[in-house]
Amino acid sequence: MPQKRSSTTVRKKQIIDAARKLITRYGSEHVTVRRIAKETGISEGAIYKHFKSKRDVLSLLVDDVEQMLLAEVNLTLPADGSLEAIENVFLEHMTRVVERRGIAFQVIAEIVSFGDKKLNRKAYQVIDKYTASIADILSRGVKAGIIRTDIDLDAASGLFYCLTQGLVNTWTLSQNSFDMKEKYISLWSVFRQAILKSPD
Repeated sequence: MPQKRSSTTVRKKQIIDAARKLITRYGSEHVTVRRIAKETGISEGAIYKHFKSKRDVLSLLVDDVEQMLLAEVNLTLPADGSLEAIENVFLEHMTRVVERRGIAFQVIAEIVSFGDKKLNRKAYQVIDKYTASIADILSRGVKAGIIRTDIDLDAASGLFYCLTQGLVNTWTLSQNSFDMKEKYISLWSVFRQAILKSPD
């Protein structure tokens, strides 16, 4: 039984990895069971043993993106609210985004464009959890006295998400024609000025 479970887990991972590759290369409309089968070398019948439909594949892919995004942010949560600690969180997070070529954000954008209401709701919940994590990090800066006390944390975390998602979209559309991390540092400096408490 454990061996069978292990085999099922491996198969599902192969299918999800293939769906991720297809969605980032060609878009969600090109994620089909036939193409996943070709990408993985697994028969269409075997794929249907694990997933009832394309929606099920994309739904599990959203779960995978959620784990990836939240792990990237929470892995580097600052123990204190110092400016250096908070900046390190965001810079390390962006380093991981660059290393993964913005895959999580690309998948979210494609899921939205797919137009399935249930998947859109699920993607929204992922974004909501992600921005809540960002707001939590910023709140530590407020408590430490380095971030403005009058700042709307929900708005600021939403702005950070838009900044990152927009950067990944632009980078993807430009066919990776610029250094994403370098551009992020420039954008971060603008965001930083907006949220930092003015020195007395």
